[in-house]
Amino acid sequence: MWTKVAIDPVALHLTLADQRSVVRVGERELSAVLRSASRPPAGGTLFRPRRATAPAGSLPRDHDLIDETTWSRYAAENLVDSADVMPPEHRAAIQVEVTPHEGCFEILVAVVNTTPAPDTQTYDGVHPYDHGFVDTQLYEVKLTTNTDAAIVPYELEQVAKSYRYERTVPALGHASPVTTVRSGGTTTLSTQFAATERTWRSYPRESTTNSMGVQVPIDTSFDSLIADPVGTVDTLVAAHETWVEQSWSTAALDELQARLGWTTDARREAEQDAEAAREEVEWVRAGLELLRTNKAVLDAFVAANKVVQAAADDYDAWRSFQVAWIVGCLPGMVDPAAHKKVNIVWFATGGGKSEAYLGLMLTTLFYGRYTGVTAGTQVWARFPLRLLALQQTERFASMVLQAELVRRNDPRIAAGDPFGLGYYVGGGNTPNQLYRPDPNNPFYRGQDPRDPKTAEACRILERCPVCKDPRPLEIRFDEPTWTMQHVCRNADCAMKGVLPVWGVDDDVYRHAPAVLVGTVDKLAQLGQKPAFQILLGRAHSRCPKHGYTSSPLWCSVYPCRENREPIPDGFGHVRLEIADELHLLDESLGALDGMYETLLQTISEHLGNASVQIVGATATIEGYKNQVKHLYQRDAHRFPVNGPVVGETFWSTTREGDPLRRYVGLRPRVATMVTATREVALAHAAWVTDMLNAPETIAAEAGLDPTDPSTLTEIKNAGHELYEVLVAYCLRNEDLTSFTRDPHVRDLITSQANLAIINGDAAPSDIRAAVQRLITPPSEDTRRVKIIAATKAIGHGFDVARLGVMAVMGTPTQAAEIIQASARVGRRHPGLVINIINPTRDRDASVFRYYATWIRYLDRLVHKVPVNRESVPVLKRVLSGGLMAWLLQVHDRAWMTGAPRRKSLAQSTAFRDATRAAFIDRATLIDNLTRGFGISPTSVYHHMHREAIAAWVDDQLAALPLRAEADKRLPDLLQPPVPRSLRDVEEPIVIYGDV
Repeated sequence: MWTKVAIDPVALHLTLADQRSVVRVGERELSAVLRSASRPPAGGTLFRPRRATAPAGSLPRDHDLIDETTWSRYAAENLVDSADVMPPEHRAAIQVEVTPHEGCFEILVAVVNTTPAPDTQTYDGVHPYDHGFVDTQLYEVKLTTNTDAAIVPYELEQVAKSYRYERTVPALGHASPVTTVRSGGTTTLSTQFAATERTWRSYPRESTTNSMGVQVPIDTSFDSLIADPVGTVDTLVAAHETWVEQSWSTAALDELQARLGWTTDARREAEQDAEAAREEVEWVRAGLELLRTNKAVLDAFVAANKVVQAAADDYDAWRSFQVAWIVGCLPGMVDPAAHKKVNIVWFATGGGKSEAYLGLMLTTLFYGRYTGVTAGTQVWARFPLRLLALQQTERFASMVLQAELVRRNDPRIAAGDPFGLGYYVGGGNTPNQLYRPDPNNPFYRGQDPRDPKTAEACRILERCPVCKDPRPLEIRFDEPTWTMQHVCRNADCAMKGVLPVWGVDDDVYRHAPAVLVGTVDKLAQLGQKPAFQILLGRAHSRCPKHGYTSSPLWCSVYPCRENREPIPDGFGHVRLEIADELHLLDESLGALDGMYETLLQTISEHLGNASVQIVGATATIEGYKNQVKHLYQRDAHRFPVNGPVVGETFWSTTREGDPLRRYVGLRPRVATMVTATREVALAHAAWVTDMLNAPETIAAEAGLDPTDPSTLTEIKNAGHELYEVLVAYCLRNEDLTSFTRDPHVRDLITSQANLAIINGDAAPSDIRAAVQRLITPPSEDTRRVKIIAATKAIGHGFDVARLGVMAVMGTPTQAAEIIQASARVGRRHPGLVINIINPTRDRDASVFRYYATWIRYLDRLVHKVPVNRESVPVLKRVLSGGLMAWLLQVHDRAWMTGAPRRKSLAQSTAFRDATRAAFIDRATLIDNLTRGFGISPTSVYHHMHREAIAAWVDDQLAALPLRAEADKRLPDLLQPPVPRSLRDVEEPIVIYGDV
């Protein structure tokens, strides 16, 4: 029941003074209305409790409920007479607080619930109501006020300053959002039950105005780039330059300054961005000049376009920013030592960043082959999360295998190893190594390579990326080559048979695939595995049966005694590193990764390799230059730069009115966040049911023609395909567990297959199966995914176009998280994000006050990535890993081949012998670690770092030779332990106890 109450403005008259004033008014009027609303409607009665006075009423028995007559007799004898029942009382008042500020007054207007407590209210003047029958809460209260005074807006200090953004809000809600409408000279402010904000979809710019004022299309089609790459890119660069000169001209900035009221500082910032835009033109132009003058670069670029054209399913052109970024990165591909900046492609989630760096990857592969590389790993793509690597592997595999088909058909590069893909993530996903079943072998972990379960654990691809045969790839163990193989059984597939794809670490090392896809953590293998040398271009020899080995003494597969072949000329090394979702490399993970990144680069260059080119990709990053400096000790270049107006660049344009996502912020009342999310799930299920079974009802609610057959068909299709799945995004695993165990949620699913759980504990096979059922929904309803319960793990790389509705359980502390999470829905069709505000968290309540503005400025609220590689404790943590990296990747081979019967320096006795023979000495180790971790040999700033390294080396040289034992591995003696993962920050705690 809705009731509108007007309060006499005379009663609200306050004398504005220099001190805070508080007045409470309207209680009489509001209480009268609430009392009226409590009266029963015509023909109805209030709830009649049992009589408490003698004779006391009794509970009804079966014979009292036979018919209306028996019930009336029971009620007359046992219940309080309806005329004596008093309705519960509800009261409310309007409280106005006026606080003086410099030059203005802050006014807080609130509805205050003054209802008496339940235990003070009686139903007959004597006896209190039972608590279960009285609810003193006030629901769906809406407060509206009008003023003709000038509004002084609040400035949101959380929003970073920028001339592009108006970071003020006219009013803040108190436990509710507020809308503001200005009409004539009057401002109307109203509280709302929910806050809503719509975002609009951006698209690649398809045309631009040339210098003559004529609209010309932007052509980035594969056909044009293959037939005339230089001319097509030249036209793109010219159009880019024209747009920049028009949009960033002095006249254009003068107009914006006058319209938006820029300050002098804002104009200065705009001028700096204008210069950055012009530099961006020249950055792309430099790559264009390489296309003109370097035939190998041109051929590689054309080959890459052929591959993407073959792999593309539903598009025939690049987005213009993708072409420009690839071309701009070409100088760094050709001469990375002269172009050491980390090039970051920065674009909205779902905007095509992955395709951009895949294009650069392909160009790098072909450029390597056209300039003499015949084998070896050339590209390493690393992701912060396992799910990212799992999903991206399919994209990489499609491109790499299509590139292999192009390579085979090009006589210039048909010789040498095939282009292959390695899934390099570690034992938690696929086995690190497969051993012969032997209970006496300490390395055997029960994974029999011949067992179908082991084979399935090694699966990294569900279907062939080339032919898309619906049959799953066969995963089988080939004993002669000791390799777990992915086999396409489609006789018509161009890649039929064994695919050059490997998921076991040992297989990856022995086959040195051209491209590695894995997690950031795998970089810790630099200090763990001698075979890592192969990725650095240091394979020692090749077994004709089992592949490459780094050992000068034996084949990688025990006990093979085959005569090994020398490594042919052209065996390459990692020359391109791709870091996706760069913003996730933060805090301790970023600090350790930064140390190991420097270690990798230093060791690689020490071995005579060219500098590695590093590129990154992210949709949310702030303070990227400082982050890149700590990660790679390099400068950074971000592409593209912003345009002078929000949402507008040469590369993309926003279409107002074309919905992307609608965000709705809800704060539960007298319900927990999890319970409220359950109610959202129930409402969503009912909505989808109506779309499928009563589409005319949905059409009428949406203002559409409920009699139009095509409209009803579209609604049914939307219910079956676009909005069938609800994504419940949980900030904590505890909330995920509570939600999925809720009985009402369980009632929404008819089988466990209807629920997909995506979190850090989910098995790769389960995630792969869920993604497949989402992309290609089964016809059986019991196998279709209806609800996805997910944590942060889904926020990156989980790309399913069907997802349209999400409930976010709480407000993430980082704006980047809500940006990434909500981007899972609405990727192709309008999406809905229900943000359930946690009523017990002050931060959530604060955000709810200005929720719509918060959503509007999300990209301005992204925090700078916290990472500090300069911490001395971080340095101390990685010293053992650095020592082992230098020993295994650099010194080991020379030591083992320097005299007969020498063992690897990974053995403690070998290290002892090497130090006694002066093969390894104090100066060498200090120099290795100092250079490896980027410590300046002279800077005062690094004085403590140098002291820490020298002290640690002295301790090891004094203690290790004395503790060396036969068959005792050197890493087992080092303190702190060698990191097995880049998340292995703290030293492990060993707990001893009697069992």
